[in-house]
Amino acid sequence: MDTPRIRIVAAALVVSAAAVVSLVTSTCVASSAYVRRGEQQTRTARTLDVTGSAKRRITSDLAIWSIRVAGEGKSLEEAFQKLSASAEKVGAFLGQRGFTPAPGPIHTVAHHKRDDKGNELREVVSYGLSRTFSIRTPDVEKVSKAAGEVTELLQGGAHVESLRPDFVYTRLQDLKVEMLGEATRNARERAELIARESRCRVGAVRDARAGVLQITPPFSTEVSSGGMNDTSSIDKDITSVVHLTLIIESP
Repeated sequence: MDTPRIRIVAAALVVSAAAVVSLVTSTCVASSAYVRRGEQQTRTARTLDVTGSAKRRITSDLAIWSIRVAGEGKSLEEAFQKLSASAEKVGAFLGQRGFTPAPGPIHTVAHHKRDDKGNELREVVSYGLSRTFSIRTPDVEKVSKAAGEVTELLQGGAHVESLRPDFVYTRLQDLKVEMLGEATRNARERAELIARESRCRVGAVRDARAGVLQITPPFSTEVSSGGMNDTSSIDKDITSVVHLTLIIESP
């Protein structure tokens, strides 16, 4: 047999074999990558989104209340006398109910005469004086009761304006942490119930988002994207919400 021809045939066989091996290897690598990609997509799809919530009834521990008194007269002296008379009645009213109000500064407004077109002239026709008495106390019930009795001052001739008391819960920051924990546990419990009924198992948390707190009057269904913060009622409901995305594993 011709030796050069044998060499050529052998070389061709080696090249063919190498090509086959390379093709098989490339196919295996591509198949492996495809499988891994498919597994990754499957894992990505096997998640569960759940929402957990927690609600508590809280009682305000601070009341902030203001009463505004006013007096008006053709002169500053007359306006001040009327202001002082109303302020004295307000002081007696609050003192009888156990309050020690903090009087604010006196504000003065000059009312000018106007022409036929409504333009303000230099001539002053009257002066208006006003002063605000402010109260801050943890006795929220006493403030609520007194605010409902301000009509006595009006009947007595005092020129007063009672602003709506604000009732505040001052330990909110500590409560937020507890509420988030309760809402998270509630979300986890819901996820485990769904997974159990689906014959799956809840894995790690992939994503967690806390919603804003909603502080509303009792039994209210109002919500706001920025969070509600009711100060009109002494008793309030506080609601915390948590959204979880969890991995679901096969049993």
